[in-house]
Amino acid sequence: MNSSRTWKSGERCRVTGSYRCQNCHLAGREMVREFEAGKVFPMCDTCPEKDVTWRLLERTAPVRATA
Repeated sequence: MNSSRTWKSGERCRVTGSYRCQNCHLAGREMVREFEAGKVFPMCDTCPEKDVTWRLLERTAPVRATA
């Protein structure tokens, strides 16, 4: 994990958890999404900007399917 706990859209997620779009946060909107380690961070659904910054709010345990 990088020291600032932030990643740009297009980068690979390293930590499963809840992430906040910093662009939305600075604009007074709240966009929080769950991302799984290994997935690529997408662009934000509500931002007009193409390049956004995602900030890790809380780590969560990976979900595992059980039979």
